[in-house]
Amino acid sequence: MSQLNNGSLIIETAKVVELDDGYATVECVSKSACGSCGSAEHCGNSAIAKAFPTRTHQLKVKLTDSVELGDQIELGLVAKNMLQSALLVYLLPLIMLIAGAGIGKWLNQQIMAGDWLIALSAFSGLLLGFLSVRLLARYFIHHSRYRPRMLSRQS
Repeated sequence: MSQLNNGSLIIETAKVVELDDGYATVECVSKSACGSCGSAEHCGNSAIAKAFPTRTHQLKVKLTDSVELGDQIELGLVAKNMLQSALLVYLLPLIMLIAGAGIGKWLNQQIMAGDWLIALSAFSGLLLGFLSVRLLARYFIHHSRYRPRMLSRQS
């Protein structure tokens, strides 16, 4: 999402593509952060970002104003919740990987099985971390505070 508003909301513009009983399916375009600074024409990262197509994401939001198909609306997401989600997605598998490796090392010292046990244990921890993220995502998806909400209709 594109900008911060007063440090508390992340604001993004989306296009209404479908209407359904008080809800709208909206489409947001992912933009690369590269290309917006003054050094964009001389930067390798900017060139790589231009080579890949922009991606669109569709999501369903509850309407707070009347809209029609094709209208542009502003969506808001609490920045703190976005940060918590990012930390969960990136840090939990990493922590589980390290914990798995530690357990594997401890087991290896107890039974002298070899380094393959540490690698297997670390991989198992990583898998458990990814599965935990998936289960927690199912929990969070049902809480409205983690979903973007419609702020306004743009004219």
